[in-house]
Amino acid sequence: MEPVTLVLTVCLSMAPEKCREETLQFQDLRSLNKCMFQSAVYIAEWSEQHPALRVKKWRCRVADASRPV
Repeated sequence: MEPVTLVLTVCLSMAPEKCREETLQFQDLRSLNKCMFQSAVYIAEWSEQHPALRVKKWRCRVADASRPV
């Protein structure tokens, strides 16, 4: 099974209309179900490291080798 990518839509705290996508790829998350259940931990860690940004939404997807991350 392919690694899973966690895709975050993040917005600036001071300008919530300015958003972008961030992707986090994990070798240990090899199923969408595992990603869904464990993503809260990764999102919390990422949010602590990026205090000027707020996670608006997120999703899990199977990593595609042909798609840049």
